[in-house]
Amino acid sequence: MGDRAGRRPRVGGRLLPTPAATRWALVASGWSAYALYYLGRVNFSVAVPRLEEEAGLSATEIGALAAGFFWVYSLSAVPVGRVADRFGARMLVGLGLVGSGLLNAAFVLGSGDFRWALVIWSANGVFQAMGWTPLAGALGRWVEAGRSARVIASFGSCFVAGTALTFAVGGLIIERGGVDAVFLAAFLVLVPIGVVWWIGVRDRVPEASPADRAAGSVAAAIRLLPPAAALGVAYVALIVWTPTYFVDVHGVSVGRAGLLSSAMPAVSIVVTIAVGRWFLRIPHGPGAVLRGGTVILVTAAALATISGVGGLRSGFAAVAAATALVGASSSVVLGLYPRVGSPGTVSLTSGMFALAFNLGGGAGSPLMGRLVGQDDWDIAFLFLAGSVLVGALWSYGWYAMARARQLREGASGGPA
Repeated sequence: MGDRAGRRPRVGGRLLPTPAATRWALVASGWSAYALYYLGRVNFSVAVPRLEEEAGLSATEIGALAAGFFWVYSLSAVPVGRVADRFGARMLVGLGLVGSGLLNAAFVLGSGDFRWALVIWSANGVFQAMGWTPLAGALGRWVEAGRSARVIASFGSCFVAGTALTFAVGGLIIERGGVDAVFLAAFLVLVPIGVVWWIGVRDRVPEASPADRAAGSVAAAIRLLPPAAALGVAYVALIVWTPTYFVDVHGVSVGRAGLLSSAMPAVSIVVTIAVGRWFLRIPHGPGAVLRGGTVILVTAAALATISGVGGLRSGFAAVAAATALVGASSSVVLGLYPRVGSPGTVSLTSGMFALAFNLGGGAGSPLMGRLVGQDDWDIAFLFLAGSVLVGALWSYGWYAMARARQLREGASGGPA
């Protein structure tokens, strides 16, 4: 027997949740779980200033550890996506949380030996890669079709929240307990959360429908990868260089620069969710890419305006706006574009997009560093704006070709 609306069945006198409530609980759980993933990898960045002193690692060795994690994480995204399309998010996300937690604990034991530390922290990249791509594929199964584009476009706010949480909490943990404590904290949080996830989450993966298989392919998704790489350049650069910008250009202290930079994630979360509302009831078709291109174009304009501002208040506002839009654009591209290109293999293509995003960030970092080293901040931000502009123009070009193909095939319906 149901409730007055006839929607909530009873079992043994207990009201069961509605299907909609269950779906939204899964979305909220996925958002929270992926935010917590960052405790197991961004904690390394928080620990860097003390690793040399407490773990006896040289700057070169610390750089090698970061590079090892980056490359293993990036290259694992595609095979993890392949597995996720078959087995879903329950197993992989839970395994990733537990595995990353255990390797964080192992890193404490092995950090005194660089070779072991390199193996352990690089292996952590495999388990960290089990978060985003399975969840990206699962979102389409958890949210009704009319709302899925909005939710997926907003879901990327979780990695912004995870970064902010780790920087805020990680610094306090290191100050009070030393560098080992921040890795042990990740172990104590991630392992039980992973177990709870595996026990509590259900994510049945249905066989792809003939319509989905016909709607796109991995090859089609590859043609949408350049915007992901372009945004990766800007995303990584802003994370790495924003504090330095405030110190070099506006003459603030390192401590104040850190406080100013820590405010960026809060702005990014709000903007990402607001941008996601623009995708409400937008189908996973060319129209989503058209709107995505517009968001990316506005992002490029925001980055370009930083080069012309003067004064700390104006500089902070310009950087905050650009950072927020880069986060929102990244959420749209990493969340929605894989579904447009290949609806039947979303997790696999999400892994490809994550790989392109990370490789873009890695490729752009040396040039950004060279420009910053020459104190040419105006050119540096124009470089980021130009990179993002390429992503916008590519999106528009892809949309134009997709619409032309639809018209040739007799497809009906507009982009909206």
